[in-house]
Amino acid sequence: MKHYYTAFLLCYFLCLYGYGQVFEEVSESVNFSFSNAVQFGTGVPFCDFDKDGWDDITVSGDDGEPIGFFRNVNGVFEKVTFELEQLPMSLKQAVWIDFDNDGDKDLFVASEEYKNRLYRNDNFIFTDITVAAGIPDVLLHTNSGSWGDYDNDGDLDLFLSNRDLNQLIPNMLFRNNGDGTFENVNELSAIGNVSKITFQATFFDYNNDGWLDIYLINDRKVTTNILYHNNGDGTFTDISEEAEVGYVMDAMSVGLDDYDADGFIDVYITNTAYDQDFPVPANALMKNNGDGTFSEIAISSGVSFDRTSWGANFIDMDNDGRLDLYVSGFDDTNDNGEVSAAFYYQNEDISFTRVLSNGFETDLAHSYGNATGDFDHDGYLDIVVANRDPYTFDLWNNRYYQLLFNKWLKVSLEGVESNRDGYGSRIEISINGEKQYRVTTNVESYLSQNSDVESFGVGNVAIIDYVKVTWLSGHIDLIEDVSANQTITIIEGQSPLTVEDVQTDFDIQLYPNPTKDIITVKISEFIAGNSEIKIYNMLGQLVATHLIQQDEMVVSTSDLYRGTYFISFYKENELVITKKIIKI
Repeated sequence: MKHYYTAFLLCYFLCLYGYGQVFEEVSESVNFSFSNAVQFGTGVPFCDFDKDGWDDITVSGDDGEPIGFFRNVNGVFEKVTFELEQLPMSLKQAVWIDFDNDGDKDLFVASEEYKNRLYRNDNFIFTDITVAAGIPDVLLHTNSGSWGDYDNDGDLDLFLSNRDLNQLIPNMLFRNNGDGTFENVNELSAIGNVSKITFQATFFDYNNDGWLDIYLINDRKVTTNILYHNNGDGTFTDISEEAEVGYVMDAMSVGLDDYDADGFIDVYITNTAYDQDFPVPANALMKNNGDGTFSEIAISSGVSFDRTSWGANFIDMDNDGRLDLYVSGFDDTNDNGEVSAAFYYQNEDISFTRVLSNGFETDLAHSYGNATGDFDHDGYLDIVVANRDPYTFDLWNNRYYQLLFNKWLKVSLEGVESNRDGYGSRIEISINGEKQYRVTTNVESYLSQNSDVESFGVGNVAIIDYVKVTWLSGHIDLIEDVSANQTITIIEGQSPLTVEDVQTDFDIQLYPNPTKDIITVKISEFIAGNSEIKIYNMLGQLVATHLIQQDEMVVSTSDLYRGTYFISFYKENELVITKKIIKI
């Protein structure tokens, strides 16, 4: 009944205080104004590009218009100019990444009508290094560039989604060599040189094995959507059929998050209007079953959205600890009170209810990308939406803080051994045994980029039991007893409590590592007694326990999924040492 009680409170407060809307469109009042007419719209980054702690907005130009940079100064925007080449054609996407791990945000720009560009940022002096970096200096019809560290070497790699309607130009995966250059690894990675008419690729770890997989959103019902499983050896395998995600649909974009808080990332896919002739007739909600498969449950969950839609994001709009869902629509209609966009509340039973109010009643724009961030530092996530002419972009200010007073926690990451942006990390918090999860990724929604700071709603709780970060390097940082209503920065390996190899004269050898079916455990200075090893997965869940009765033993790993695990040695129930293994 929690959802319905919250709805009652909202209605009560709205009447009591006279607020006609919970989300308020404030772009004009905060000096954010932009529009373009790019065909099929653009994305929008809500990313703090100057790293001052305030989420900025970047917008893509049209017909030779420059990229718009809106710096956030204490909740009000000022348009700034950087010395960049003025590109002659319209752009689809601008995205910020620290590809060289030097602490500042570099800029990648994608265009379907022109050549892509990569700009290195050196204290806001931008240098076009596209050619020097080895990225093709030709027209590729790129709809989006997505960044993720697929080989876990500590730097970000690049996937180009090339939407060539003639199906001559394939998608391209570029490995970051760590020296400012990139290498095309289509053949080496087994991605292959085949066009998929892809709108967008998204890096995420669907099975919690510590390796980033890739999901492709493909257009025109010509090719199915594709899930590439990362094998952990630099190669990928198409497992779309066995994972049950090879949907035939006019897929536009994905929203990623663990909406049901079971520890596995779920995927929401936008689509065109309802079409009963296709297996997925409208939008799809891919519930991750945790066993390598997904179930499509959009209709039963109430989020199928039977109109053409583009961007989508999970967002805890009222900070009650449950993820809601925002979807950008294309149709400028208010038939039956249903406007272009849709906002879905998550109910107590993990289903959703569409809300036809909250300030979005007048939203009739042709909307494409959307992104979430907290532009005014009130702890409640706001939404920026990339609309197409004749509509300007919207900035929706979340005013729930005036009604419910729910608390929040925001987490910022800084990788050390992992990539500096922390993309690909998994964040877990626990409150009285109830957990929430977030996954950090670079491109979500439609060609867009959410704030790098992950936000959690915690209701009326003042102290969070712990915050746990699992990095792509395998390191786990754990901070206990964290106060709500603050932003914390976690630097890899420097938190008060870090799960690492314990420094001791005692040692344990594991080989072969990586391993396939068995691993030999050899223990130095073995002392007989109550000793055991425990094997944990990347979520910290115990998956196996073995008693130790000699200094060398063989342990079967055949029942484990591929991925990264931790082996901990206990003597008299006391942890002595922890080691990392990789199952291939």
